[in-house]
Amino acid sequence: MQRSVSAAAAVACLVVLAVAPALAGPAAPTDYPTDAPTDAPATTTPGLDLLLIHTNDMHARFEQTNRFSSRCSDAEAASNSCYGGYARIAAHIKEARGQAKNGGPAVLVLNAGDTFQGSFYYNIFKWRMAAVLTNMLAFDAMSLGNHEFDDGEAGLEPFLRDVRAPHVCANLDASANPQMQQRVRPSVVLDVNGTSVGVVGYVTSDTALLAKPVQVKFLEEIAAVKAEAQRLHEQGVKIIIALGHSGYPKDKEIAAQVPHVDLVVGGHSHSFLYTGPAPDNDEPVGLYPTFVKQPSGREVPVVQAYAFTKYMGRLRIQFDADGEIASRKDVRGLPVLLDHTQPQDPQVLDELEQWKKQLDPATFEPVGRTLVFLDGVCRIKECNLGNLVADSLVYYRATRYSGPGWTDAPIGVQNGGNIRTSVDKVGDGTINLLNVIETCPFENLLVVVYLRGDVLLQMLEHSVAEYDLQYQKGAFLQYSGIRVIYDLTVAPGRRVVSALALCGNCTIPSYSPVDPRQVYGVVTNDFLVAGGDGFKMLKDAPSLSLADVTPYGALAEYIRIHKVVAPAVEGRVGFLDRRKKPMPNAASTALPQSSLLLVFSLMLLLLSTNR
Repeated sequence: MQRSVSAAAAVACLVVLAVAPALAGPAAPTDYPTDAPTDAPATTTPGLDLLLIHTNDMHARFEQTNRFSSRCSDAEAASNSCYGGYARIAAHIKEARGQAKNGGPAVLVLNAGDTFQGSFYYNIFKWRMAAVLTNMLAFDAMSLGNHEFDDGEAGLEPFLRDVRAPHVCANLDASANPQMQQRVRPSVVLDVNGTSVGVVGYVTSDTALLAKPVQVKFLEEIAAVKAEAQRLHEQGVKIIIALGHSGYPKDKEIAAQVPHVDLVVGGHSHSFLYTGPAPDNDEPVGLYPTFVKQPSGREVPVVQAYAFTKYMGRLRIQFDADGEIASRKDVRGLPVLLDHTQPQDPQVLDELEQWKKQLDPATFEPVGRTLVFLDGVCRIKECNLGNLVADSLVYYRATRYSGPGWTDAPIGVQNGGNIRTSVDKVGDGTINLLNVIETCPFENLLVVVYLRGDVLLQMLEHSVAEYDLQYQKGAFLQYSGIRVIYDLTVAPGRRVVSALALCGNCTIPSYSPVDPRQVYGVVTNDFLVAGGDGFKMLKDAPSLSLADVTPYGALAEYIRIHKVVAPAVEGRVGFLDRRKKPMPNAASTALPQSSLLLVFSLMLLLLSTNR
């Protein structure tokens, strides 16, 4: 009996081994390395052993932040719960360069744009503080970001003048601005341990819609990068890096379509790429590095390092004598979480203190309290911080309105890209002016725009026209006085399933379906009214400017008056999923005939063994 049981068990194991590959479905893709990446050397072949250190979307996070990339409180600092900041980045770069001098790999330090905008420091000091601290980091090359143009060319040119690192952007047409054309070149060739390394820059061609450029134009990225890479190749430059600010999807397109590019270092989409378990609360959207195959068969790694100085990208690459990456094993690394274990550079800390002394003490005074976490992730869903901001816009107008009804603008709209960070509930939930400014740092002014219902519906449609869970575009809107349901399974332009709007000229506010012929008052910011983020339907509508108040000014007033806030997610934005679950793919789930025959034979053997 014991013998028959053992035989049966053995046969059962054989059955499992035979059918397991088929039951498991398609094999895991082989596009990415399966071994745990480190930046240890993989080969010792002749060529360039390079350690790439890179950052992107620093967004004026000069000081360390909390895990949500907003201001780190004294309590969080005391509990070693702070991240990033220029002092940690400076220390990390200095350490790597010191190791290079002592026999370590050559170091190249790159910045993929959006140094500007995102903290109260930028609102107060603009380019001046950014230039001083950027020079302390000593990047080898920098690309431009769209936010570098938030204050027009006039706000960028002094920064370009004072920063020592070269700025590169191949798809910038600055022919109408000779001064900028002189300071921003399509590419730069760097001497790295005797090897020429070309760095070609690019920035999103949507910058004209996202910022306030005046004279410059932005060309399509791929054609511009391809032409510049070809020029460098013809000059004998064997290693070419594309450094730019157009987002993870565009980075992968460049990697696939530009033949002479060996590596793409990106930004703009704040994409956290990682291989293996994530080290903190950030969810990876792709592997680090992401390998993209070109038609020729060459594989080009793509990297990005999230945003807000929380991580430092770190990639060790072995180029062969021809400037090629022979195999994936020659590319290793991971972004480094800059937590409390990373020392801070004392010189940068001293410099920060000099700027902090110039701040108005009122910046740190409390304006109110929150009882809940204020979620600033507002580009793909309704968020409670977005609701709070939109409500504050409506409240600001209503408290200054005199006319029929309770307001002429019962609808508030804030683009998700204008909400830059979350506010954690620390201690009793005290919120100061600094917190408020950092949630909505842009100095756009409030405007009431009067829209016919059909135009209002176009605005609601545009909010999700390019809805993308991975890219998370800033055009996604947060609402007050609107209840909208979308169906993302249909084509853009037809995704609004239902839309209700709050009445203004009424005794008791209530919701009713949007009437295409009725006029609705909407409080929003002048960036959107000017057609920013692609909202061109708002440009020609009648409007009324609300003095000189910004969204953060309206939000600060709202919190001061209410003293305590606890915004909820209320179903202002909903998604209807009409998709049916797909039937299993027969080709991927059916057992091959050979496996069926083997299973049948083993079952017969099992039966005969147990007799």
